[in-house]
Amino acid sequence: MIKMQRNFEYFRLRFPGKKRLRFFSFFFALSLLFWIITKLSNTYSSSVEFEVNFVNTPDLIVLDQDLEAKVKAEITASGFELLIYHFFKNEIDVSIENAEYTSNVAKIDLMGQKFSLKQQLYQNATLNLISPPYLTFSYGALKRMKIPVIPPNKINFKPGYAQSGEWVIRPDSVWVYGPSQKVKLLEGLSIEPLLDENIDNDIYENVKLLAVDQIKYETESVLIKTSVKRFTEKSIEAFINIKNLPDSLAIKLFPQSLKVTFLVLIDKAEGILAGDFKFSCDFNQAQRIKKNTLDVLLEREPKGVSNVRWKPKKVDYLIRK
Repeated sequence: MIKMQRNFEYFRLRFPGKKRLRFFSFFFALSLLFWIITKLSNTYSSSVEFEVNFVNTPDLIVLDQDLEAKVKAEITASGFELLIYHFFKNEIDVSIENAEYTSNVAKIDLMGQKFSLKQQLYQNATLNLISPPYLTFSYGALKRMKIPVIPPNKINFKPGYAQSGEWVIRPDSVWVYGPSQKVKLLEGLSIEPLLDENIDNDIYENVKLLAVDQIKYETESVLIKTSVKRFTEKSIEAFINIKNLPDSLAIKLFPQSLKVTFLVLIDKAEGILAGDFKFSCDFNQAQRIKKNTLDVLLEREPKGVSNVRWKPKKVDYLIRK
Protein backbone atom coordinates (compact mmCIF):
# COMPACT_ATOMS: atom_id res chain seq x y z
CA MET A 1 0.00 0.00 0.00
CA ILE A 2 2.76 2.35 0.88
CA LYS A 3 4.50 1.38 -2.35
CA MET A 4 1.40 2.19 -4.48
CA GLN A 5 1.08 5.55 -2.80
CA ARG A 6 4.69 6.23 -3.63
CA ASN A 7 4.14 5.26 -7.31
CA PHE A 8 1.05 7.51 -7.58
CA GLU A 9 3.00 10.35 -6.01
CA TYR A 10 5.80 9.70 -8.49
CA PHE A 11 3.47 9.99 -11.53
CA ARG A 12 1.67 13.00 -10.01
CA LEU A 13 4.94 14.82 -9.63
CA ARG A 14 6.31 13.67 -13.01
CA PHE A 15 3.10 14.63 -15.01
CA PRO A 16 1.53 17.89 -13.82
CA GLY A 17 -2.19 18.53 -14.40
CA LYS A 18 -2.05 19.90 -17.96
CA LYS A 19 0.34 17.20 -19.12
CA ARG A 20 -1.84 14.49 -17.58
CA LEU A 21 -4.85 15.89 -19.48
CA ARG A 22 -2.95 15.88 -22.78
CA PHE A 23 -1.63 12.40 -22.09
CA PHE A 24 -5.16 11.16 -21.37
CA SER A 25 -6.61 12.90 -24.49
CA PHE A 26 -3.96 11.38 -26.72
CA PHE A 27 -4.62 7.85 -25.55
CA PHE A 28 -8.37 8.43 -25.73
CA ALA A 29 -8.14 9.65 -29.33
CA LEU A 30 -5.85 6.75 -30.21
CA SER A 31 -8.26 4.26 -28.69
CA LEU A 32 -11.18 5.89 -30.51
CA LEU A 33 -9.29 5.68 -33.81
CA PHE A 34 -8.58 1.98 -33.34
CA TRP A 35 -12.24 1.42 -32.46
CA ILE A 36 -13.41 3.24 -35.62
CA ILE A 37 -10.96 1.30 -37.79
CA THR A 38 -12.17 -1.96 -36.28
CA LYS A 39 -15.82 -1.08 -36.85
CA LEU A 40 -15.25 0.12 -40.45
CA SER A 41 -13.35 -3.06 -41.22
CA ASN A 42 -16.46 -5.09 -40.57
CA THR A 43 -18.89 -6.02 -43.35
CA TYR A 44 -22.27 -4.28 -43.62
CA SER A 45 -25.18 -4.06 -46.06
CA SER A 46 -26.46 -0.65 -47.04
CA SER A 47 -28.48 1.16 -49.69
CA VAL A 48 -26.37 3.56 -51.78
CA GLU A 49 -27.72 6.10 -54.30
CA PHE A 50 -25.74 6.48 -57.55
CA GLU A 51 -25.98 9.07 -60.31
CA VAL A 52 -26.18 7.33 -63.69
CA ASN A 53 -23.78 8.03 -66.56
CA PHE A 54 -25.20 6.69 -69.81
CA VAL A 55 -22.45 5.16 -71.97
CA ASN A 56 -22.12 3.22 -75.26
CA THR A 57 -24.74 5.36 -77.01
CA PRO A 58 -25.62 3.90 -80.46
CA ASP A 59 -24.52 5.98 -83.46
CA LEU A 60 -28.00 7.02 -84.54
CA ILE A 61 -29.29 7.90 -81.07
CA VAL A 62 -29.01 11.32 -79.40
CA LEU A 63 -29.77 11.86 -75.72
CA ASP A 64 -31.31 14.91 -74.12
CA GLN A 65 -28.49 17.10 -72.79
CA ASP A 66 -30.44 17.61 -69.53
CA LEU A 67 -31.05 13.88 -69.02
CA GLU A 68 -30.52 12.85 -65.38
CA ALA A 69 -31.15 9.52 -63.67
CA LYS A 70 -30.39 7.93 -60.30
CA VAL A 71 -30.54 4.37 -59.00
CA LYS A 72 -30.32 2.79 -55.57
CA ALA A 73 -28.09 -0.21 -55.05
CA GLU A 74 -28.16 -2.65 -52.13
CA ILE A 75 -24.48 -3.31 -51.46
CA THR A 76 -22.64 -5.56 -49.03
CA ALA A 77 -19.16 -4.24 -48.37
CA SER A 78 -16.81 -3.08 -45.65
CA GLY A 79 -17.63 0.04 -43.71
CA PHE A 80 -14.74 1.84 -45.40
CA GLU A 81 -16.09 1.06 -48.88
CA LEU A 82 -19.65 2.00 -48.00
CA LEU A 83 -18.39 5.29 -46.62
CA ILE A 84 -16.63 5.99 -49.92
CA TYR A 85 -19.75 5.07 -51.94
CA HIS A 86 -21.92 7.41 -49.88
CA PHE A 87 -19.69 10.46 -50.06
CA PHE A 88 -17.19 10.11 -52.93
CA LYS A 89 -17.69 7.39 -55.54
CA ASN A 90 -21.39 8.00 -56.16
CA GLU A 91 -21.53 7.63 -59.98
CA ILE A 92 -22.04 4.48 -62.03
CA ASP A 93 -21.91 3.81 -65.80
CA VAL A 94 -24.92 2.22 -67.45
CA SER A 95 -24.65 0.97 -71.04
CA ILE A 96 -27.56 1.83 -73.34
CA GLU A 97 -26.18 -0.03 -76.34
CA ASN A 98 -28.75 -2.83 -76.01
CA ALA A 99 -31.67 -0.80 -74.70
CA GLU A 100 -35.13 -1.30 -76.21
CA TYR A 101 -35.76 1.69 -78.45
CA THR A 102 -39.46 2.14 -79.22
CA SER A 103 -41.12 5.34 -80.38
CA ASN A 104 -39.27 8.15 -78.53
CA VAL A 105 -38.72 6.25 -75.27
CA ALA A 106 -35.99 3.70 -74.50
CA LYS A 107 -35.96 1.06 -71.76
CA ILE A 108 -32.90 -0.43 -70.02
CA ASP A 109 -32.84 -3.68 -68.02
CA LEU A 110 -30.46 -2.88 -65.15
CA MET A 111 -30.53 -6.36 -63.67
CA GLY A 112 -29.36 -7.63 -67.06
CA GLN A 113 -26.25 -5.49 -66.54
CA LYS A 114 -25.69 -6.63 -62.97
CA PHE A 115 -22.31 -8.19 -63.76
CA SER A 116 -20.92 -5.08 -65.49
CA LEU A 117 -22.31 -2.86 -62.70
CA LYS A 118 -20.67 -5.05 -60.03
CA GLN A 119 -17.32 -4.76 -61.83
CA GLN A 120 -17.39 -1.00 -61.16
CA LEU A 121 -17.50 -1.64 -57.41
CA TYR A 122 -14.54 -2.55 -55.22
CA GLN A 123 -13.38 -6.13 -55.49
CA ASN A 124 -14.83 -7.37 -52.17
CA ALA A 125 -18.18 -5.60 -52.56
CA THR A 126 -21.35 -7.53 -53.44
CA LEU A 127 -24.20 -6.03 -55.45
CA ASN A 128 -27.44 -7.50 -54.10
CA LEU A 129 -30.17 -5.47 -55.76
CA ILE A 130 -30.73 -2.52 -58.11
CA SER A 131 -33.75 -0.27 -57.74
CA PRO A 132 -35.54 0.44 -59.98
CA PRO A 133 -34.82 -2.70 -62.06
CA TYR A 134 -35.58 -0.78 -65.27
CA LEU A 135 -34.75 2.76 -66.44
CA THR A 136 -36.60 4.64 -69.15
CA PHE A 137 -35.48 7.81 -70.92
CA SER A 138 -36.46 9.89 -73.92
CA TYR A 139 -34.21 10.10 -76.97
CA GLY A 140 -34.07 11.41 -80.51
CA ALA A 141 -33.06 9.63 -83.68
CA LEU A 142 -30.07 10.99 -85.58
CA LYS A 143 -29.92 11.55 -89.31
CA ARG A 144 -27.02 10.08 -91.28
CA MET A 145 -25.82 11.94 -94.37
CA LYS A 146 -22.70 12.25 -96.48
CA ILE A 147 -21.38 15.85 -96.49
CA PRO A 148 -18.62 17.17 -98.82
CA VAL A 149 -15.40 18.57 -97.36
CA ILE A 150 -14.66 22.22 -98.21
CA PRO A 151 -11.09 22.88 -99.47
CA PRO A 152 -9.04 25.45 -97.53
CA ASN A 153 -9.47 28.99 -98.80
CA LYS A 154 -6.59 30.75 -97.06
CA ILE A 155 -3.02 29.52 -97.49
CA ASN A 156 0.05 31.46 -96.37
CA PHE A 157 2.19 31.10 -99.50
CA LYS A 158 5.68 32.44 -99.75
CA PRO A 159 5.78 35.59 -101.92
CA GLY A 160 5.99 34.52 -105.57
CA TYR A 161 4.40 31.11 -104.94
CA ALA A 162 0.82 29.96 -105.33
CA GLN A 163 -1.35 26.91 -105.85
CA SER A 164 -0.93 25.48 -109.38
CA GLY A 165 -3.50 22.67 -109.36
CA GLU A 166 -6.82 21.56 -107.99
CA TRP A 167 -7.26 20.39 -104.40
CA VAL A 168 -7.33 16.64 -103.89
CA ILE A 169 -9.18 15.65 -100.71
CA ARG A 170 -9.46 12.07 -99.44
CA PRO A 171 -12.12 11.33 -98.54
CA ASP A 172 -13.81 14.21 -100.34
CA SER A 173 -17.01 13.72 -98.31
CA VAL A 174 -17.69 12.29 -94.85
CA TRP A 175 -20.63 10.49 -93.24
CA VAL A 176 -22.03 12.56 -90.37
CA TYR A 177 -24.62 11.88 -87.68
CA GLY A 178 -26.75 14.45 -85.91
CA PRO A 179 -30.23 15.84 -85.30
CA SER A 180 -32.11 15.88 -88.60
CA GLN A 181 -32.56 19.67 -88.72
CA LYS A 182 -28.87 20.30 -88.01
CA VAL A 183 -27.64 17.80 -90.60
CA LYS A 184 -29.90 19.22 -93.32
CA LEU A 185 -28.36 22.67 -92.82
CA LEU A 186 -24.82 21.42 -93.47
CA GLU A 187 -23.58 22.40 -96.94
CA GLY A 188 -19.98 21.40 -96.31
CA LEU A 189 -17.43 20.51 -93.63
CA SER A 190 -14.55 22.89 -92.98
CA ILE A 191 -11.06 21.82 -92.01
CA GLU A 192 -8.70 23.33 -89.48
CA PRO A 193 -6.55 26.13 -90.98
CA LEU A 194 -3.04 25.29 -92.11
CA LEU A 195 -0.63 26.93 -89.70
CA ASP A 196 2.49 26.77 -91.88
CA GLU A 197 3.90 30.11 -93.05
CA ASN A 198 5.64 30.93 -96.34
CA ILE A 199 4.66 27.69 -98.07
CA ASP A 200 6.76 27.05 -101.20
CA ASN A 201 6.41 23.25 -101.53
CA ASP A 202 3.58 20.94 -102.51
CA ILE A 203 0.96 20.52 -99.76
CA TYR A 204 0.37 16.97 -98.52
CA GLU A 205 -1.13 16.96 -95.05
CA ASN A 206 -3.65 15.22 -92.80
CA VAL A 207 -5.92 17.80 -91.20
CA LYS A 208 -8.78 17.58 -88.74
CA LEU A 209 -12.33 18.59 -89.51
CA LEU A 210 -13.68 21.53 -87.53
CA ALA A 211 -16.22 20.40 -84.94
CA VAL A 212 -19.90 21.23 -85.39
CA ASP A 213 -22.16 21.30 -82.33
CA GLN A 214 -24.20 18.06 -81.90
CA ILE A 215 -22.67 16.55 -85.06
CA LYS A 216 -20.57 13.36 -85.02
CA TYR A 217 -18.15 12.47 -87.80
CA GLU A 218 -17.46 8.97 -89.04
CA THR A 219 -14.00 10.24 -90.03
CA GLU A 220 -12.29 12.90 -87.92
CA SER A 221 -9.58 13.94 -90.39
CA VAL A 222 -8.91 14.03 -94.12
CA LEU A 223 -5.88 14.13 -96.41
CA ILE A 224 -5.48 17.26 -98.52
CA LYS A 225 -2.92 17.78 -101.24
CA THR A 226 -2.14 20.16 -104.07
CA SER A 227 0.87 21.31 -106.06
CA VAL A 228 2.59 24.61 -105.27
CA LYS A 229 4.81 26.34 -107.81
CA ARG A 230 6.49 29.65 -108.40
CA PHE A 231 4.35 32.26 -110.14
CA THR A 232 4.93 35.63 -111.65
CA GLU A 233 2.61 38.58 -112.22
CA LYS A 234 2.05 39.63 -115.82
CA SER A 235 0.09 42.48 -117.43
CA ILE A 236 -1.09 42.78 -121.04
CA GLU A 237 -3.47 44.94 -123.09
CA ALA A 238 -6.69 43.23 -124.21
CA PHE A 239 -9.42 44.37 -126.61
CA ILE A 240 -13.01 44.95 -125.36
CA ASN A 241 -15.82 43.39 -127.45
CA ILE A 242 -19.42 44.55 -127.66
CA LYS A 243 -22.29 42.05 -127.83
CA ASN A 244 -26.04 42.25 -128.52
CA LEU A 245 -25.49 45.31 -130.73
CA PRO A 246 -28.18 45.68 -133.46
CA ASP A 247 -26.87 45.59 -137.04
CA SER A 248 -28.33 49.05 -137.65
CA LEU A 249 -26.09 50.64 -135.00
CA ALA A 250 -22.41 51.25 -134.56
CA ILE A 251 -20.80 51.95 -131.22
CA LYS A 252 -17.46 53.29 -130.09
CA LEU A 253 -16.11 52.49 -126.62
CA PHE A 254 -13.90 54.81 -124.60
CA PRO A 255 -11.43 53.23 -124.08
CA GLN A 256 -11.55 50.28 -126.49
CA SER A 257 -8.98 48.20 -124.60
CA LEU A 258 -8.00 47.55 -121.02
CA LYS A 259 -5.08 46.41 -118.93
CA VAL A 260 -5.41 42.90 -117.47
CA THR A 261 -3.07 41.69 -114.73
CA PHE A 262 -2.84 38.07 -113.57
CA LEU A 263 -0.67 35.43 -111.93
CA VAL A 264 0.81 32.65 -114.05
CA LEU A 265 3.54 30.04 -113.73
CA ILE A 266 6.92 31.49 -114.68
CA ASP A 267 7.51 28.87 -117.37
CA LYS A 268 4.10 29.57 -118.96
CA ALA A 269 4.10 33.36 -118.78
CA GLU A 270 5.42 33.88 -122.33
CA GLY A 271 2.67 31.71 -123.77
CA ILE A 272 -0.21 33.85 -122.44
CA LEU A 273 -1.41 36.32 -125.10
CA ALA A 274 -4.09 39.04 -125.19
CA GLY A 275 -6.29 36.90 -127.45
CA ASP A 276 -6.53 34.25 -124.77
CA PHE A 277 -8.77 36.61 -122.78
CA LYS A 278 -12.23 37.72 -123.82
CA PHE A 279 -13.68 40.90 -122.30
CA SER A 280 -17.03 42.27 -123.39
CA CYS A 281 -19.75 44.82 -122.76
CA ASP A 282 -23.45 44.00 -123.19
CA PHE A 283 -25.39 46.61 -125.19
CA ASN A 284 -28.64 45.36 -123.61
CA GLN A 285 -27.38 46.92 -120.38
CA ALA A 286 -27.49 50.34 -122.01
CA GLN A 287 -31.12 49.77 -122.97
CA ARG A 288 -32.05 48.86 -119.41
CA ILE A 289 -30.25 51.45 -117.30
CA LYS A 290 -30.23 54.37 -119.77
CA LYS A 291 -26.70 55.44 -118.86
CA ASN A 292 -23.65 56.23 -120.94
CA THR A 293 -21.45 53.64 -119.23
CA LEU A 294 -21.21 49.86 -119.63
CA ASP A 295 -19.74 47.24 -117.30
CA VAL A 296 -16.74 45.29 -118.60
CA LEU A 297 -17.12 41.56 -118.01
CA LEU A 298 -14.57 38.75 -118.25
CA GLU A 299 -16.05 35.96 -120.38
CA ARG A 300 -12.99 33.80 -120.99
CA GLU A 301 -9.56 33.39 -119.49
CA PRO A 302 -6.72 31.00 -120.36
CA LYS A 303 -6.10 27.92 -118.29
CA GLY A 304 -3.41 28.27 -115.64
CA VAL A 305 -3.94 31.92 -114.71
CA SER A 306 -5.28 33.15 -111.38
CA ASN A 307 -6.04 36.34 -109.50
CA VAL A 308 -7.17 38.06 -112.71
CA ARG A 309 -7.76 41.83 -112.37
CA TRP A 310 -8.53 44.39 -115.06
CA LYS A 311 -8.92 48.11 -115.37
CA PRO A 312 -11.13 49.92 -116.19
CA LYS A 313 -14.20 48.03 -114.97
CA LYS A 314 -16.56 50.47 -116.76
CA VAL A 315 -16.30 52.23 -120.13
CA ASP A 316 -18.14 55.09 -121.81
CA TYR A 317 -19.68 54.65 -125.26
CA LEU A 318 -20.90 56.68 -128.21
CA ILE A 319 -23.60 55.40 -130.55
CA ARG A 320 -23.22 56.00 -134.29
CA LYS A 321 -26.34 55.46 -136.40
